[in-house]
Amino acid sequence: MNPLYPPLNLPELDPALLKPRLQVQTRTFYADSLPGSKATVVRFWDTPKGVFVRLNYGKNLGGQSLLKTMPANVLALA
Repeated sequence: MNPLYPPLNLPELDPALLKPRLQVQTRTFYADSLPGSKATVVRFWDTPKGVFVRLNYGKNLGGQSLLKTMPANVLALA
């Protein structure tokens, strides 16, 4: 846990709810994503370590998509 960015008091995202274009938000500071940052699900897959989700956080000033992959347990519904 990063003391500068406390986690949001929201329940973990249920992987059964995952589908492309679902709006989610980051619950805890993870992969340089601040709690409360909103994203759109691009794709998801199940692994032995859990469900991982590819997210689009929008575009940067150069027009490139800001894509990140993270486990479903650090996400919540937006």
